[in-house]
Amino acid sequence: MTDPTSIGTALTVLAVIAALAVAFGLAIVSDMAMRRREDRAAATASEPEPVAETAELPQDLRGTEELVAHAPTGAVAANGREPSHP
Repeated sequence: MTDPTSIGTALTVLAVIAALAVAFGLAIVSDMAMRRREDRAAATASEPEPVAETAELPQDLRGTEELVAHAPTGAVAANGREPSHP
């Protein structure tokens, strides 16, 4: 016949192990949530302030051609290297 105290000891050990597993699982989930919250806070803090749509250029820059961007359109412009075939 099985000793009743050994069954009680086995159940106690099983309960302690289960409690530890649940505690560590909750700690991991809590840590992930905290890191996500910190990442969101850092992302919103690093975003630049929106520029008003009605912003005007200074008087010395109005009507000048210096503001026009000229993008390269040659074969090298695609990836910064010469084409591999002639």
